[in-house]
Amino acid sequence: MRIGYLEDQQAQAELVISWLEDRGYEVFHSATGAEFIKTLVDNPVDLLVLDWQLPDMEGVEVLRNIRQQLQIDAPVIFATQRDAETDIVRALECGADDYLVKPLRQAELLARLEALARRAGVGVSSDFIELGPIVIDTASEKVTVNDNTVKLTPKDYKLACCLLRNIGKLLSRDYLLREVWGIDAPINTRTVDVHVSRVRRALNLVPEVGYCVKTVYQHGYRLEKVGELKTVQGA
Repeated sequence: MRIGYLEDQQAQAELVISWLEDRGYEVFHSATGAEFIKTLVDNPVDLLVLDWQLPDMEGVEVLRNIRQQLQIDAPVIFATQRDAETDIVRALECGADDYLVKPLRQAELLARLEALARRAGVGVSSDFIELGPIVIDTASEKVTVNDNTVKLTPKDYKLACCLLRNIGKLLSRDYLLREVWGIDAPINTRTVDVHVSRVRRALNLVPEVGYCVKTVYQHGYRLEKVGELKTVQGA
């Protein structure tokens, strides 16, 4: 499970990161809101832990950007010294799922994160990836759409798995290059666009079947349920 962690106090960050990594989580950390938002574009996450008081902006401003601009719906928990009821209400109204007041306690933080993960269905492993009429058997690498077998090239297969495993998450072209092609260098990303188009056609990912691959200008792609994000987009 991948966790994005926003905390500007280095000692606090190092302590919490050690707790999370000891539990087996993959963590990326940023000390400012702007850096965190930028990093999220190339690093899809399963859960987010946010501080409130940051050098460049408030944590609730970061959260609004995450929900409205990046349209990331991963569960969010605030971890902050602010303990006023109005602050807690404000964070929840902005889209937070939980709220912890510092000083943090290891067992409680991990329990809260695991509870959020269970409710969001994060970290559930299976040999099958299913989305509407699409079924991918990862053991045999067989792909079917409406019970009809679909032939994919090895790269298209890996791309399809990546998209379906990250429904609702913004996936940048650089991220897809790393995950599917194993390339971690700035190159012409037109290759990604071509393969995404092929996977979209092969799996019939069109609004009529309830799911589509949305192109997010200057960012990348997001597989989403049709109509699911309309409220956020209009906020």
